[in-house]
Amino acid sequence: MKLFLSALCATAIGVSAHAACPNKAPKLSKSYFSDGDQKVNAAWLQNNLAGRKVVYTGKDTETYFSDGTYSYKRDGQTWKANSYKFYDNGMRCIGYQNPRFDLYVVNNGKLILVNEQKKRYEGKIRK
Repeated sequence: MKLFLSALCATAIGVSAHAACPNKAPKLSKSYFSDGDQKVNAAWLQNNLAGRKVVYTGKDTETYFSDGTYSYKRDGQTWKANSYKFYDNGMRCIGYQNPRFDLYVVNNGKLILVNEQKKRYEGKIRK
């Protein structure tokens, strides 16, 4: 019985390891943007990313599954989240234990992800 209860507790803790993304995105400063950046909104992100993959240099791959889950693959490792959310200021949240926020913009027709450290990565959308 103790083994069963321990397993049940471990399962419950594992399920709660992911956090929900908040209803509102963090505020952005102008320093996230570069010349030529075009803002995108939640509808644009949903229409272009949900159910698709984004491939970055080095073959890093994000997958926005149509069921609302997410995965990121890099160097043979995969990180998964139970949720993602797009916001009207162009940000997205990944529902990790500590939610992750990044900004998407389009520059010269290319999708650019800007992370919290303001580093920029060009991504190619794939089916």
